[in-house]
Amino acid sequence: MSVENAPISYDFHGDEPFSTPFRDIKPEDIHLYLDLDTKVGKNTCGQKCTHCWFVNYEKVYDKSFAMEEGPLILAGLQSHGYHVYPRYVDSFAYEGAFMRIYGPANNREFRQESDHKPTETMEKGDAWTSGRPLLADNYEELLDLAVHNGYGTISITYHGVIGEDLAVTDHRDYPIKGVFSGAETEEVVRRIAAYNEKHRDGRGAGEEVAFRVNIGVTIGRHNNGREALERYAHYFNKLGVDTVRFNNFTDHGGRHPELRLSREEVEQAYRDFKWLHENVALDFQLGVSEDFGTFGIKAMGFPGHVGWCRAGRQLFAAIPAEESVLSETEDGRREKIGDIVGCVNTFEPHLGILVRTVAGDGARTTYDVEFDHDAIEAFTAKRLAGVYKDGCFATELSEEMGLVSRVPQRRRLPLLVTSEA
Repeated sequence: MSVENAPISYDFHGDEPFSTPFRDIKPEDIHLYLDLDTKVGKNTCGQKCTHCWFVNYEKVYDKSFAMEEGPLILAGLQSHGYHVYPRYVDSFAYEGAFMRIYGPANNREFRQESDHKPTETMEKGDAWTSGRPLLADNYEELLDLAVHNGYGTISITYHGVIGEDLAVTDHRDYPIKGVFSGAETEEVVRRIAAYNEKHRDGRGAGEEVAFRVNIGVTIGRHNNGREALERYAHYFNKLGVDTVRFNNFTDHGGRHPELRLSREEVEQAYRDFKWLHENVALDFQLGVSEDFGTFGIKAMGFPGHVGWCRAGRQLFAAIPAEESVLSETEDGRREKIGDIVGCVNTFEPHLGILVRTVAGDGARTTYDVEFDHDAIEAFTAKRLAGVYKDGCFATELSEEMGLVSRVPQRRRLPLLVTSEA
């Protein structure tokens, strides 16, 4: 069977060769995640997922830059040429305060095909949400706010296993706790669809509506395998969404070692994604996260750099840190206000600092990144030497630092549907 589907999308944060000295990489080719607010719970995402990176790492748990200073940091870093992505737990947090401040932000880069063409998701702002804020009574006001501030996509993290009847299974059986349920996500998608229908511009059916819906599904041993992925495909076709992006389960905090995919399972997952794209008609664009790494990625036919994460070279995160004075003269005062880290999900290794400089007369304040070039080159050398063998080095780095344990490969969980070779 041959089907015509949209190209598979992938993550993009640069393609500079690893042999290029870091000093030769221009700011315009460096991507910075600016973690403005990492507070989970009632006022933000409404959840406390047991595998959330903002929950499981002390250095980012419950941290934030001052609300009024965030835009200044953003503008300061952008003035140096960096691509900066304001990041917070939920775009609709604090009744949409971040949307009012930052406008149509994107939380990352999604590309497609060999020429790195931006996907439709990148055309307008991409609102990242657990979905919980859009179950509140004021969800229409929040969607109005998103429209007013230039957002065109709503990205929702999906947690649910699909049964043979193409219905989401009982959420009480879902192994990751504290997450927004699949059944609740269905209601949010229905609300967005109703909002889109209500606000059509009158030009007739088939015209572009207000929001695209981007679904993110975490794949672990509880829901991987070709049959399971095919069920997701038919389920999301029926639900009516625009993008479904699969990402690899990462055991942040070492709470769910039994859900981690082995190297062989990741290789099979790539074959399954490719099979799905070639054999099942999809009413949405399929996306595959770079966090599956490089083992087996050739099956996808992506550009050669995809899967070899540029974190620590062209991708960094700036996270809040305790402020300290670095130097003080008559000309001004340099203050450390944040740390620069490589992996944007495990917040290691430490590769620099975020600096605020206040002029001596107090009339001007600037912001910049001071990279630790020696640490960056040492980290690159470890990757080139094979200390980290996978293109997504997060798990290997976490094991090395003792953040998670090395675990023997175990047999699959009962909910898993076995992959075909």
